Amino acid sequence: MGLDLIDEAAEGDDAATQVSDWDARPSEGEAWVFKKQEFMDRVYEGSNAIFEKTKRATANFMVCGNNVARVIMQLGKDYFSPVANLGKLTPTGPVKIGTLNNTVTVIQNPFKSTNRYTLGFRGPDYLHAGFMYCPYIPLFATPTLTTSDLMSQKGFLSSAAFKVINAGMFTYGDITNLQSGYQCGT
Repeated sequence: MGLDLIDEAAEGDDAATQVSDWDARPSEGEAWVFKKQEFMDRVYEGSNAIFEKTKRATANFMVCGNNVARVIMQLGKDYFSPVANLGKLTPTGPVKIGTLNNTVTVIQNPFKSTNRYTLGFRGPDYLHAGFMYCPYIPLFATPTLTTSDLMSQKGFLSSAAFKVINAGMFTYGDITNLQSGYQCGT
């Protein structure tokens, strides 16, 4: 729910300027290892667009689709630091995969469009927020109830509000022409 609202805000009229598309197709004679480093230019472009819109924040997180995550993980240790247990994760939803340049937290969302990414700023407090998550009923569990047919049930309840406060703290971009044959080191 929250990530969907952030994506909608990033694509809305009040968001920072959209990042220009990154064409993943290498030029004639260009090695893939150098072409994929161009993607970092798009990250800085988006970060600067957020700063231009808000005059107080640059991107410090990215939510990306599967193909974008693949390019990021291929950038190597000069640009990308994976989380320690990345190979042992069995994600069932969005998962933190590491950081870009030790400043931008990267979250891979398998439910997001595979070639799209959203950049945003997560502030230190609610005064610097682009998005608010406000739980007003924390996780509540009922006692276990066993019926006459010996079936046990337990109820759970939680409730929260989600609100986009400043859409200017978000932007998005796309990658195009990414072929499955491009791999790390080629």
